[in-house]
This record gives sequence, structure tokens and C-alpha cells, in this order.
Amino acid sequence: MKSSRRFALIIPSLLLLWLALPLAAAQTITVTDDLGRQVELATVPLRIISLAPSHSETVCAIASCDLLVGVDTNTDFPAELDDLPRVGNAFTPDIEAMVALDPDLVLADEYSGVHEALERVGVTVYAGTPQTVAETLAYFTTMGTLLGAEEQAAALVANLEAEFARFGEYLTGSRSPSVFVELDPTPYSAGPESFIGELVTMAGGSNIVTADMGDFPQVSPEFVVAGDPDVILLTDAPYGETAAGVAARPGWSGLTAVTQGRVLELSSQQVNLLSRPGPRLAEAVWELIGLLHPEFLPPERP
Repeated sequence: MKSSRRFALIIPSLLLLWLALPLAAAQTITVTDDLGRQVELATVPLRIISLAPSHSETVCAIASCDLLVGVDTNTDFPAELDDLPRVGNAFTPDIEAMVALDPDLVLADEYSGVHEALERVGVTVYAGTPQTVAETLAYFTTMGTLLGAEEQAAALVANLEAEFARFGEYLTGSRSPSVFVELDPTPYSAGPESFIGELVTMAGGSNIVTADMGDFPQVSPEFVVAGDPDVILLTDAPYGETAAGVAARPGWSGLTAVTQGRVLELSSQQVNLLSRPGPRLAEAVWELIGLLHPEFLPPERP
């Protein structure tokens, strides 16, 4: 009688254990990074280090800034991250400082190679940064999975897609000024299929650089003169380039952008906003709309 009673207790317990096994396995978080590596975490990470400003902003936007225990030297937004330890950047990381922070996860650039050094000491690394707008939206979904914040990530993607639709509606009937984006005075520029180029297009600009020239081509000064852009965006202004300097270049003084006063010296904050594939995509496009269509701004920007 005791034996049958014992079996009656054991069988339900075994059944519960068997049912719990798939549930436990489902708790493992697995995503694929930009290197094609599977990144696995047993639980949602609670101590994260970011080695790129876009990673830092994304963690804050879809989960919580409180998850970050260290950030790279270039992270400057949002303000609540200002007092966090700085651990170098993607290409000059302070490995010792990162290990000392005991992270569950490090978010890095795929080209940095930092994953090799960190994984040798047992630190899990997601290596990847999006290069296009579409990749950025997909990246938010991946980060939502990785951080256990799928609903927040989906909401961010939906909000951005709604804003993208608003740009087209808002700019209906507006003229598309021709634009030259200067990355440095060599001059290097951003093609229309680059991340920056996509933002320019969404803001109603027409890039004088063509897609067949590549995402970040070096162009000749003669090419810019022949293209005669309506607007020149100086993303190198924080490093010393000026509208006056552009006007003084041989053959450039007669450019429409020069004669119309549309050689625009971007601030560091503007450059950061336009060059980071993060949650402030819509804000970046509204900023560009203000630069390219100053007479066409809504009374209140979102």
C-alpha cells in the first residue's frame, strides 16, 4: 500500500519536471549578430557595456539606461549616462576595465574585433551595427529579443515607421533641393544608399552623388562644381571646415549653395544625430527637413 502511494506521488512530480524542461530551454535567449555568430544568454542581461553610441541609445530606448554599467567614450546621449565609466571605444577598448565591470553582455561594432579578446575571458559579445535604415529597424527587433523587451522594440519600430510616412505626406508638393554631403574636405561624401544618404532622401533632398558611386565615395572637386548643389552640408564643420573655406576653394565660389548662403556648418550635435543608426532616426530627419526646407517647417516639430 505504501509502495503504490509512493508511486502515486512520484509520477505527478516526474510529469511536472518533464513539462518544465521545454520551458527552461525556452528561457535561453539566442540571436545572430552581424558576424553570423550565434549569441546566447541564459537569462536577460542585467549588466551591459556599450561600445557604440547607437547601442547605448538603443538600450535606453527599448529597455532601460539602468542596464548599462559602462559605455564608450563617444556616448553622449541620453544625459543619464554621463556619469558611467568610460571603457574606450570600439577600436581602442579598455579590456581590463570592461572585465572589471563584470558584464553579462557587451555590445560592439562588428569590425572592431573586440569580441575575440572578450570571449577569451568568458564575456558574451554581440558584434554588429546597422548600416541602413532597414537594418536599423531590424536591429531594434534583435535588441528587443536580446534584452527581453520585444514589445518595447516593436513599439519603437512602429512609431518610426509612422513618422517615416509622415515625412512623405508633409513634404508633398515641396521642391527637392540638390544636396552635397561633405564628410571631409578631400572631399569624401555619402551616397544615396548610405545611412546618411537615406536620411537626406527622406528629408526631401536630392543627392548629387549617385548610387553607382558607392556609399561613401571620394569625389573630385570638379564633380561638385559640375553638380552645382543647392545645399552643401558640412559634417566636417566640427573639425574646422567653414562656409568661407568652401567659397575660397578653386571654382567653388559660383556654386548655388555658396551664392545663396546654403553652405551649412553642422554642429557636433547635428552630426551625431545624423550619423547614428539609433532610436532618434525620426528626429534626425526632422533636423534635415529644417536644414533643407527652412521655410517649410511645421509650427511644432514632433
